[in-house]
Amino acid sequence: MAATLDKIYHSERFLSLDHLTLMSELIGSEYEDKISKRINNRLRHAKLIGCPQTLEECQNSRTREYLPVGIIEVLSSIAFVRDGLNVCILGPSDSGKTHLAKALGISACNDYKVEYHHCESYLEGMVSLKETDYKKYDRKMTLLSKLDLLILDDFLLHTIMDEREIKVLFAICKRYYNS
Repeated sequence: MAATLDKIYHSERFLSLDHLTLMSELIGSEYEDKISKRINNRLRHAKLIGCPQTLEECQNSRTREYLPVGIIEVLSSIAFVRDGLNVCILGPSDSGKTHLAKALGISACNDYKVEYHHCESYLEGMVSLKETDYKKYDRKMTLLSKLDLLILDDFLLHTIMDEREIKVLFAICKRYYNS
């Protein structure tokens, strides 16, 4: 704020500014920086920082169709997070499911705590963590229950044969939905 005040003070328009405009310019840039940092921290935590996906890119075309009609507009409101609803995105390979999931996650980071994971590798990592460092596993599970949105991409794309992964998935669902 000091740098902004110095810049305004040395500008030609300083004497013509009313008090409200001056305060707005001083606080506005600080507020924007704080919001930007918060969103970037949320994107980093969600593992979505640097992802280029946007909801505007999720449109029906010759190669891609989102059904039911108008679903992108409904999902883009992110009301399903507030309402505690689950969303399952289904479709053939290369139909844009991951793109849509990431775009929804990025959009949700504006107001919510989000995490994005590839389901298979996430379960494998959680099983390994549970066996090697149970305290760290338990902390991760506790943090999971504080999330507003958990995105598991390619959810059950492969059949889970490992009983340990099934138990971890059950524990994740139980923790996440009991919070």
